[in-house]
Amino acid sequence: MKFGSRLLAFLLFCALILPLGGCESTAEKSAPAASPTAAAPAVSAPDATRYSRREYDLFDTEVILMGFAASQEEFTRVTDRTVEQLREYNRIFDGYNAYGDLHNLYYVNEHAAQAPVEVPQVFFDLLIWCRDQWQQGCRKTNIAMGAVLKIWHDYRTEGINHPENAQLPPAELLSEAAGHTRFDDLVLDKDSRTVYFADPLLRLDLGAVAKGYAADLVLPDLMRDMPSFLLSLGGNVYTGNAPMDGRTAWNVGVQDPKADAAVVAAGGTDILDVLQVHDLTVVTSGDYWRFYVVDGKKYHHIIDPDTLMPSEKMVSVTIVCESSLLADYLSTTLFILPYEEGKKIIDSMPGVEAMWVEPDGTILATEGFARYSRNMQNTP
Repeated sequence: MKFGSRLLAFLLFCALILPLGGCESTAEKSAPAASPTAAAPAVSAPDATRYSRREYDLFDTEVILMGFAASQEEFTRVTDRTVEQLREYNRIFDGYNAYGDLHNLYYVNEHAAQAPVEVPQVFFDLLIWCRDQWQQGCRKTNIAMGAVLKIWHDYRTEGINHPENAQLPPAELLSEAAGHTRFDDLVLDKDSRTVYFADPLLRLDLGAVAKGYAADLVLPDLMRDMPSFLLSLGGNVYTGNAPMDGRTAWNVGVQDPKADAAVVAAGGTDILDVLQVHDLTVVTSGDYWRFYVVDGKKYHHIIDPDTLMPSEKMVSVTIVCESSLLADYLSTTLFILPYEEGKKIIDSMPGVEAMWVEPDGTILATEGFARYSRNMQNTP
C-alpha cells in the first residue's frame, strides 16, 4: 500500500483532526469553508448532523468516514456496511495473509504457478483493468512487479524495526527478481475467471490500485444511503455530495512533502494546500509515509521499474478525478515519470487534473487543478 497506518494530518476534513479512537463515532458541527470555483449549490439540512468514525485495521492505514445523517443510528447503520465491505476487500487484496479457503492475493501468489486459480469477480475485474492499462502503454505501474517490491518491503520493514541494521537490497538480488516481472506471464481466463502464472517466480502486488478500487466499489451504496460523505483510506479520499451544512464543498488537505518536522512539532502546519471538492476523488502518492533511512538517506516505497530503486523524480503527486482507481493508478505512474511525460498523459484524459511537487519544492499543476486549490485561487 502507498501509505502507512498513521494518518494524523495528511488528508483532512475542514483541516480538523478528530480526537477519536478505534471505531468510535462522533457528531460535530463545522465551520464554513470558502467556495471553490466550480461549486455545487449550497445545501443546508436542519435535520442532518455530521458524524464521523475511524478504523485502523483496513488496508494497512487509517480509514476515516464522515457523513451527514438524520441520526447516529442511521450513520452507524450505513457505515457499518461500508466498513464490512472494506474489510472484505481488504481480505481479498491482502498479499500477506491467508483467510481460510478465500482465493485472495496471498493465495494466488502462493498457488497460481502450479495451476489456474479461480478468484472472486472483483479481484478478476481489477486484474483485467490493470491489464488493459498495460496494453494501452501505461507501463510504469506494473502489478506484476511483486517479486521486486517484496524484496524492498522486507528490507524496509527490517530497517524500520531495527534502524541500526538498515540496509539496501543488493542490486543483484533486485536484478534477479526483475527477471520475473513480465506482465505477459500473467494469464487471465475470462471464461473460468482464473489466474495463472506462466513464470513460477512471478508475484503480484496490488498496492498501487487496491485502495482506490475499494473506494470505487463502496461508492454506490454510500451515494444511495448517505450521499453527503467523505471517505478517506490513507492517501485516497472520495467525496460525495457537498456537505449538508450550507458549505459548497468538502475540504481535503494535501500534506506538504517538504514540511519541516521541527516546525510541525512546534505547532506549524504540514499542509501544502487545501482542495475544495465534491463528488470527486483526491489521491496523493508521496515519499514521506512509507520509507526507511539508510546511512542518512530516505528510501521510500515507490519503485521505478527501470532503476529498481525508489523514484527520485517527484516527492508528491496528487490526482483529482471521478474514479479513485484511476487516480490511484495515475498518482503512482506520474510519480515515476518525468513531469513532461506525465502531463501529456493527464492532458489526454478529460476530467483528470494533477499537481506535482518536485524534489526542490517546485509545484506544477494542470490548468484545471486551480479550480479546486485554495492556494491557487488566492494567487494573483
